[in-house]
Formats: sequence, structure tokens, C-alpha cells
Amino acid sequence: MNAPTRPCLGLALSSELASQLEGHLPRTRVLENRSLSSAQEFMSQRTQGGLVFIAVSTWKELAPDDRERLIAHKSWQFMLIADQHDPDALEYMSSGTFLTLMTCPLDRAKISRALQQAEEVSDMYDDIFHMAREISLERELLTRKNEQLAFLNQLLTRASQTLDPAVILANCSEDFAMLLDVGNVLGVFWAENEGQTEAELFLPDTLPHAQQAEWINHLLSVAARLGKQEVRGYQVSALELKDCKPGNPPELEELITLPLTLGSEPFGALVICSQDASKLGQDRLRILSSAANHLALAMRNGLEFRKTKARADHDGLTRISNRHHFDVRLREEMKRHQRHQDELSLMMIDLDYFKSINDTYGHQAGDMVLREVGKILNNTLRESDFPARYGGEEFVVILPQTREDQAWILAERLRSQIGKTFFRSQKKRFRVTASIGIAGIKPCALTPPEILLRNADTALYQAKTNGRNMVCCSAIEETQAAH
Repeated sequence: MNAPTRPCLGLALSSELASQLEGHLPRTRVLENRSLSSAQEFMSQRTQGGLVFIAVSTWKELAPDDRERLIAHKSWQFMLIADQHDPDALEYMSSGTFLTLMTCPLDRAKISRALQQAEEVSDMYDDIFHMAREISLERELLTRKNEQLAFLNQLLTRASQTLDPAVILANCSEDFAMLLDVGNVLGVFWAENEGQTEAELFLPDTLPHAQQAEWINHLLSVAARLGKQEVRGYQVSALELKDCKPGNPPELEELITLPLTLGSEPFGALVICSQDASKLGQDRLRILSSAANHLALAMRNGLEFRKTKARADHDGLTRISNRHHFDVRLREEMKRHQRHQDELSLMMIDLDYFKSINDTYGHQAGDMVLREVGKILNNTLRESDFPARYGGEEFVVILPQTREDQAWILAERLRSQIGKTFFRSQKKRFRVTASIGIAGIKPCALTPPEILLRNADTALYQAKTNGRNMVCCSAIEETQAAH
């Protein structure tokens, strides 16, 4: 017996998006791509609802009244497709209107994941309905069931209001307190990066430093056990938790581990520290499991959105910030400089005779040099500094709270590090030098960003014309040459 088909409605999708959806939807799903008026009529005629796929560009152009009429159909689930890079997508997802965000190009895995989450949401509401029936039949369970429903409602609502993974976890820590005596909530998420498994650990910012190593080891062991791969690298992110209790070393009988899974394989886990861990009943275990299913969707959306945003802000070759991100950050730092009356310097770097590298060794060697210089910048500069690729073989670095003379010392260290690095191509070793220009602004100075850039460029031009492989400052007339 063939399974009945279920409606999938496309709201004025482009032919390309409609084609991608139709190509990857299962046979039990039939896409109907309709105009706004036709879609509203279609949704009104169906009481059981279905799925609606809407592109970011289409949703952005809808009038507020049209949006309200669409989402008034409560039995329909809305999927947002990021057909363009638009910061407003974060706001749309935070409204709670959309179940998930899918990035282009669409593929079978993304669509299957979205359909699975839609099924799980439907199942969740079915579970809630059945629980409500039980409450009416068993009055003695009324208080507990109401608490569970309130917990799920609050957890799901707040999880859909942000795409920041740290905020999602901090919010769910407060929500879990509705069910349990919660001491701490920690998280671990893993993914494959360049052939090896790397993890991100979320630890409370109030966790005593002496106990962090034990928690890190425990979370890494959770990742290795659930992910079935040894973690080769990790980073730690801080969670700002309210009413966080002092962290204690992991005691297994006081830990609740909730795997977060999309599809068949887990990609993360929550670890809840609670004195109630060893005495949970089946009802609370079931609610926690349901909560984990839907937190998995929220966390995956948050992690994917952060990854997409990082790709948009970073240069694909060197893995440092790109020109657009630099322009935004420079204006932010200029405003901060004027507000706090701090020093601010800008470093502009140009690799000497870079064209000869491409001509001699090929463009792949040139790309390799740019990648390695990006790594040198990240490894040599301070945490507060902001490096970016300005274009071609040029790099820029924003140096907050730094005078020109201090910037010159840092630039000399950077120039020296680049100059002594050996690069290899075609079984040959070669070195590259860099010319660096520095410009700074003093406290109280109302210097526009364009002037700071121009002064740094002028200093760089002076370094190039005076022999290259040196650092020049806009405020210092004599050339600071390399020895």
C-alpha cells in the first residue's frame, strides 16, 4: 500500500529553488509553488496543514499584513531558505515563525533534516495532546504535567528566539531548573574539520579554574564516546549562567547526559549536573529526551548560522577577516576610540615583489604564501588586534589602544617573522619580505577612517620607495629600515 502524499507549499519560489526542492523531496511530498494570494487560499482550505517553504528574499518583500495572514494558519510549519546572504535572516529566525533555516544550495541531506524536524515537531504536539488527556483523567498528576508543559513551551520558545549557541545553552539552563535541581549545565559539540574531529566545549564562566581541566576531560570523553572518533583539537567557550552553583568535579551519579542528534548520528551533548540525576522518573526522562530533540534543532541552526556568518566575514584563502569585515570593524573601533579617548593605530602590510613569486613558482605557490602569512599574523599579533586581508598581497591590522611607537615595535617583530620564514615550492625554498606602513590617531582626535587609511598607505608607500623590507610610520619622518 502506497503512503499518502503530503502537501509542501512553495511561496513564490524561484524556478531554481523550486527545482532543487522537487529534486530532493521524497515521493510522499508534493511541492506546489504558488503566488501569495493562491497560497493563502490553498492554506485556508486544508485543515491538517503542511509545510511552507519561503525564501528570505520573498519574506523580506512581504507587507506586515501579508505576513500576519500567513502565520495565522497555525497548522502549517514554515521553513526559511537563505537564498541570499542577509543579516535580517537572524531576525526572522528569532521571531519564532520559522522551524528551521536552510542555506543554499539545497541538497537531500538539508531537506531530509528539515522534514525530520517537522515530523518531530508534529509528534511533539501529539505527545502534548496525549499528556493533556492523561491529566484530565488523572487529577493527581495535574501539577506535574502542567510544569512539564510549561517547561517544554518555555524551552522551545526561547530556543527559537536566538541563533547564538551560548545564549541558547544559557537559556536552557534556566529552563531545566523548572524540572530539576540544576547545579550546572555544560555542552560539547563536535565536527570534522580537514579530516580530524574538533570540538567546542561550553563551560560556565564562574567555573573555578582549578576544576576546568577535569570538566574538559569529561566533556572530551563524552564527545569521543558518542561521536565514536578521537577529538584532535578543541576550544572552550564561556557560558554566562544565572544562579550558577560552584562547580564540582564530575560525579557520574549526579550527571545527566543528553545526546543531541539530527539524523542518525549525534553531533553534541548537554551535561546537566543535578542531585536529582539518580532518581528521575520515566515522565521526566521522556520530557528531557523530547527537549533534547528540539534543542538539537536550535543548536544546529545556531552553529550553522555562526559558520555561515564566519565564512561571509572571512577571506576564503587566508582564513582571516576580509575587506568588508575590516571596514565594519574599523568604523566600530573609531567610534570606540572617540568614546573612550584611547590611542588607535593601523598597520598596512604589502609583500615585496609578490608578482615574481607567481611568475617563478606559479599561482599555487603565491596562494600558499598568502595562507602562511595569514597564519603568521594570527600567531604573532595580540588577541586584541584585528588582522584582515585588504586585497591581493596587502594585509591590514587594527591595533586598539596602541601608540604609533608601540605599533612600530609590533610591526618590526612581524616583519622579522615573515622575513625569516622559509616557503617551499617545487622542491625549492625561498623567503619573502614585507613592507609595512603605520598610522595612528591620538586621544580626542576626530579623524575619519579614510584619513587613517590614507596615512597608513602613505607610510607604506614610503617604505616601498625607500628600499622595501622596512617599517615606516606616518608621524616619523626618518625611515626605520631593516637591518
